[in-house]
Amino acid sequence: MEPETIIDPTSPTPLMRDRELLRGAVPHHYKSIRATKLTGYFFYPDDHKDMDRRTVVVFFHSGLWDKQMVSQFAPQALHFTSRGAVTVLAEYRVSSVHYTTPEESISDAQSLILWLRENHEFLGIDPHKVIACGAGSGAHIALCAAMHQEVENDGLYDSRPDALILYSAIIDTGKNGVGYELFEDKKYAVKSSPIKNIRKNLPPSIFYHGAADQTTPIEQVEKFCKKLRAKKNTCLFCPFPRGTHSFFNFNVNQQNFIQSLDSADGFLCDQGFLVQDGSSYMV
Repeated sequence: MEPETIIDPTSPTPLMRDRELLRGAVPHHYKSIRATKLTGYFFYPDDHKDMDRRTVVVFFHSGLWDKQMVSQFAPQALHFTSRGAVTVLAEYRVSSVHYTTPEESISDAQSLILWLRENHEFLGIDPHKVIACGAGSGAHIALCAAMHQEVENDGLYDSRPDALILYSAIIDTGKNGVGYELFEDKKYAVKSSPIKNIRKNLPPSIFYHGAADQTTPIEQVEKFCKKLRAKKNTCLFCPFPRGTHSFFNFNVNQQNFIQSLDSADGFLCDQGFLVQDGSSYMV
């Protein structure tokens, strides 16, 4: 007989944790597909005003285009909000909820970035300071938004982010990569793969990757970054010697969380998206 599974009634469910971590966020629907409405959860600094032009950092969660983990980056989002930026935790279509493929996830990332720019006055953000941050499959769709030749645009704004902060990135969706079998259009899986779209004039980026990552080998990401730099792109590579695929999460390793967050903050300062003035920070 199998042992009885005992559930601690005081242990929060994933849905309860999401609700708690998203408490205080302002939800905005950025896309509707038939009966589905996709939401961005916004955190605003205390001194934010409607007519501000703040840097905005949008976070795309991991989960292999399948699990919905909207609140994953809540700790990082709250940090950058305390620094004066507007932050967004993005909901995008995933297979376990919407029965979709990575193609729809890529489309949603592009749609959100374009929507942020189109509504920048209402949101109090700078349309030229849109930072995309993601992990795993979320890093993949952020990369695709930056690297695709074909982007969503309205003739004035487009869906390319102005900088990238990426953790445990999936960079190859070809036959020998990750997720190829999940694409309905296999040619698109190869064509859209970031590793196939390296070129000049891509946004500045920083990659954090664990040496023990079993999803994407760290050597592959390091090589990818070298190729980006060879095309004269600004690209930083930050390895974590014993890091697994989830090394950066607050509830996995607080030291890695703090180290990578401090580094990302410094990267945005260096790129002009945040300003550091002595011991105080401001946008």
